[in-house]
Amino acid sequence: MPCDITTAVLANTDLGGGNWLVEFGAPEIAESMQPAQFFMIGIPGAATVLRRPYSVCGLPGTFADRPAGALQVLYKVIGHGTGLLAALAPGAPITVLGPLGKGFTPPDEPGTLPVFVAGGVGSAPFPAFTAALEKDFPRPKMFYGARGVGDLALADWFAQRTELEMATEDGSAGVHGRVTAPLIRMLDGASNEKLKLYACGPGPMLEAVGKLAVERGVPCELSLEAHMACGFGVCLGCVVPVRRAGDEVGYDRVCLEGPVMDATCLAW
Repeated sequence: MPCDITTAVLANTDLGGGNWLVEFGAPEIAESMQPAQFFMIGIPGAATVLRRPYSVCGLPGTFADRPAGALQVLYKVIGHGTGLLAALAPGAPITVLGPLGKGFTPPDEPGTLPVFVAGGVGSAPFPAFTAALEKDFPRPKMFYGARGVGDLALADWFAQRTELEMATEDGSAGVHGRVTAPLIRMLDGASNEKLKLYACGPGPMLEAVGKLAVERGVPCELSLEAHMACGFGVCLGCVVPVRRAGDEVGYDRVCLEGPVMDATCLAW
């Protein structure tokens, strides 16, 4: 059951490249939250009417050096709302509604290799998921793509805990090009390996990854992004086309039926 609370910022760290990690205490939310679920976050008194959705990045224990019970959100400063969030100092109040939506599910079969595909700030749900998988599925494979090295937030953290391969469009880190190129090479060479893909990032990247997975018969969960006004299924502003029985196309809400959806369900 979601909780709607006002809490205080514990830390708000500039990671460089416009990427920030904000931390707050919310034990009543943390105890039931799953990786890739999200919050609707607002700033009391700010000149913004609607809260904005943010994926949970860290759950208690994800980042070993952080206070017990603290939650973390990774975000990138793009517009007015994220600029206001970046300006918050420790002690500032924020409103937090969560947990919302559906999160990632671990692989069903032992011996499966989880494969993460992240685009830019789409890396946000993967620290918490990496920590959740650590006991049964240690060191997942991760493909992390971005425009440039400055957009690869938390890359050092991932490098210590995953089999990390990076790709940048400007060639400043890892493979020069899109993140789907090294992913395709791995998929083409893993015919006898049990895999499950998990992706989060820009829409075109998710569509490309989803289609690759479906074509190859590889299970794949996609964490979608969408504009949201409410976060709990009322406003219908975040619908995406999905496949129904008999190839009929319908619509599901990213905030309620997602944000994590099976790649085979989406009508690209």
